[in-house]
Amino acid sequence: MGRRQQPQWRPQQRQQQPSPVILPLPKEVRQVAGNGNRCENIGLWLDRFLTVNQQTWELTQDAKRRHRVMELANQSKVRELVDALRKRYEAMLKWCERRGFLVKRMKAQPIWRFVVGLGAAHVLETGITLHRLFGLPIVPGSALKGAARAYAKLLEGKPDDDADLIAVFGTTEKAGSVIFFDAIPLNPPKFQLDIVNPHYPNYYREQGGKPPADWESPSPVFFLTVHATPYLFAIAARSEQGNRLLDLAEQWLKGALRELGIGAKTSADYGYWAI
Repeated sequence: MGRRQQPQWRPQQRQQQPSPVILPLPKEVRQVAGNGNRCENIGLWLDRFLTVNQQTWELTQDAKRRHRVMELANQSKVRELVDALRKRYEAMLKWCERRGFLVKRMKAQPIWRFVVGLGAAHVLETGITLHRLFGLPIVPGSALKGAARAYAKLLEGKPDDDADLIAVFGTTEKAGSVIFFDAIPLNPPKFQLDIVNPHYPNYYREQGGKPPADWESPSPVFFLTVHATPYLFAIAARSEQGNRLLDLAEQWLKGALRELGIGAKTSADYGYWAI
């Protein structure tokens, strides 16, 4: 008879408990903020309230995928923030009108998606431009002014010394006659998550080491975009030629929104608008 095999002893594996997730803030701040539960500002959740693993201090997947931001966009509090920002915006435009400025407003909506500020320095590797107080995605007036000027030069062939170009946009020595205000959302922003997907992460990290190879694992980097959200744009003129210059600025701005696009990844059809 063969020898009876003795059962092999194996150490019992303990079920690993999930590591606690916290906000990387001082304890007192976390208590005041209710560990983030009292915060409904999208900007704070992107810049300050990024959850980390308490043991390793690494960002969680929820933080990288902006889960909390996507949830906040659907809450009623964001509607209140949008309304408050619009009232403040309209009050600013009316203040300009009372002081003799000519103001033009227009509404536009992204045809697909757009993102402004994608390359900004951020712990999540990608950014998005938000209003400093209200935490809502905006299009800075400086970006709109630059796009309108690019349209006038590239598509209408205006030279640098063109009188109308100088009158509207100014020079390094003299301010232009037209003000380009930030564009603001008219409804709670609808966010969509997208990725940039480097296929050769080791090659880019080593900087001149081994050549790129197909067996490397892609390393997706997430970023936020805005879609299907109407925006309010405004420009104002402050000269005696205000009507004519304002019409020119409006024409160039609309052309830039339709044909050049605003923000990042315009070559991939981001940033184009329907007026």
